[in-house]
Amino acid sequence: MATTWILTEDAASHEVSIISDDGQTAVVDVNGTRYNVNTQDLPDGRIAVTGIGADRTFRSYDDHRGKWIAEGPNARCFDVADERSTWLGALAGGGSDAGGDIKASMPGRVVRVAVETGDVVPAGGIVAVLEAMKMENDIKSAGGGTVVEVGVVAGQTVEAGQLLVRLEEVQ
Repeated sequence: MATTWILTEDAASHEVSIISDDGQTAVVDVNGTRYNVNTQDLPDGRIAVTGIGADRTFRSYDDHRGKWIAEGPNARCFDVADERSTWLGALAGGGSDAGGDIKASMPGRVVRVAVETGDVVPAGGIVAVLEAMKMENDIKSAGGGTVVEVGVVAGQTVEAGQLLVRLEEVQ
């Protein structure tokens, strides 16, 4: 099974999945592009990587700002989260703004739709239940509002980013 991380640098996010890894050869998917790479841990703590168009040597380290990936004098800082943590954070609702679209944060199956068009949903109110990664998760509204569109039905399979429910701010 693939292990996936979401790497965020400034406003850009990158999805990185390790499809397989035997310790020296790995299949890595970066934003939908698959690479077959060979890796070697070097005695000085760097990692040598081949198979990405050119031989490259990286070092990584953490500090209070995030995960740093350095290649020679060039370094980039990323915030790194595993896919499940990112998804669960989105389910918790990130803001207090009323209205807006509630979208699936990852692929799954709609177990139950808890609202209908015209319903008023409070901040933190459950709008649907989504089964993903063998777990049922309540999908909640961040700021509440009136349901103006329900984009799914129970039993439907959804993809990440697919509209579940659209809310309009209560006037």
